[in-house]
Amino acid sequence: MAARICAAIMLGLVEAVLMTDSAYASTETSENRRATTGTSGQPRSFKIGLSGCGGGLESISSSQILDLAEKVEALGFTGVWLNEEHFQGSIVEVEGRRCHSPLILASAILARTKRLRVGFSVLLAALHNPIRLAEEIATLDVISDGRVDLGISRGNNPRYLNVYGVSPEGTADHFKDILTFLPRAWAAGALPFGDSSHSIEPKPIQKPHPPIYVGTNTNETAAWATQNGHRIICHGIVSMPNQRRLMQAYVDAGGDPAGVPFGRFVYVSETDASARKELWPTIEKLTARLKGFGLFKRDGVIDEARLEPENFYRDMVIAGSPETCAEKFMALHDELGVTYLNALSAFFGFLPLPLLERSLDLMGNVLRPRLEKALATA
Repeated sequence: MAARICAAIMLGLVEAVLMTDSAYASTETSENRRATTGTSGQPRSFKIGLSGCGGGLESISSSQILDLAEKVEALGFTGVWLNEEHFQGSIVEVEGRRCHSPLILASAILARTKRLRVGFSVLLAALHNPIRLAEEIATLDVISDGRVDLGISRGNNPRYLNVYGVSPEGTADHFKDILTFLPRAWAAGALPFGDSSHSIEPKPIQKPHPPIYVGTNTNETAAWATQNGHRIICHGIVSMPNQRRLMQAYVDAGGDPAGVPFGRFVYVSETDASARKELWPTIEKLTARLKGFGLFKRDGVIDEARLEPENFYRDMVIAGSPETCAEKFMALHDELGVTYLNALSAFFGFLPLPLLERSLDLMGNVLRPRLEKALATA
């Protein structure tokens, strides 16, 4: 039943998109393309975000997440990014993340903050009604005075699709259709649906619409994203060889690497030695969990060898003193052109709260200013 309803909705949306291509062509946006391609020769500013089920704050209960969101805003973080996940209790018994509805949690965080941006890393297109999604993202943008970033991916997790009653066939087309539809839904005026037309409301504050970030593990979609006026978002669970591959495909197609939130696990301590000592129990728990649900079996994400704790710490984590962490990020900047570090700071909820809070303090008070200065003079 759910699959038939989604198919009927998408048929109407595709019709609407096809009928309005010429009328709304201008909304595909020179502004979006400028934001994606950037301007060469200008200095880049450093940005730092936090990513995870609770926006990188998920070591604690949801009520405390809101207090911590206020804290990271005061520490100068650019934004928090919320993951969409489901049924986590079936694979996590005692420790680790508990995931909330990202749209509802985003609303609460936006209500408690004034400057902090809230994005999604990522929403799963296959599980969303396109009209409803357009309304909800625009509503968040309105109530936050334009502080929303939409990260979205195809959403092809077979476990999720099965429970939601969505067929895997057609999810790729649905993903591209929804990304074609959303900018038109957010533009001024009405869209035709069959024999009638309707205006999708509200319209977002950000013009022409909230930035769209595409999550993907394939070169083809990375290229498609920038060719259609979007950025990509690179998740920190993806290995560096795969990150390099995706960034290369994106840049080769005309994308600006400086606009990409680039994910890495990040932990900052007073010294390199204290970082390793404090973080090591978390690394062992996290890698055991990742191996347990077969993450290495997913194409384009990570190979099994990198889930060995020593390899994971070396290859997947930026950890150490503020000086060491700054050096590691600048190496990524010099190689890939990235300027936005999107930190998986809570290590899927396995990092104890006192360590998370201290690492966030050092990220905000020491690492962030150091990297802002380094990029300003690069």
